[in-house]
Amino acid sequence: MGHKVDFVCRACRYEERDLGLGRGRMPVPYLRLFSCDNCHSVGSTWVDDATTPRCSLCYHDGIQLLADDAETSVCPKCGERGAFIHHRDQIWE
Repeated sequence: MGHKVDFVCRACRYEERDLGLGRGRMPVPYLRLFSCDNCHSVGSTWVDDATTPRCSLCYHDGIQLLADDAETSVCPKCGERGAFIHHRDQIWE
């Protein structure tokens, strides 16, 4: 099962809401957080062993996967520190 995550940058007000993170009923694929330098975004993307993970917005394959429990990350829009807010009570399966 997974939960929802929001990314918020207080410096430039960039935000991404309702990102999915975790596994569904099957162990693969699963959703991971990422940062994309190509389109300057953060998000979540499906990851498995057979395919290359891609940005869910621009489909670029040069993304940086982030830790599932990441609390902060560099904002892709302004370069300041933004925060991930994990909503562990909002479960999806």
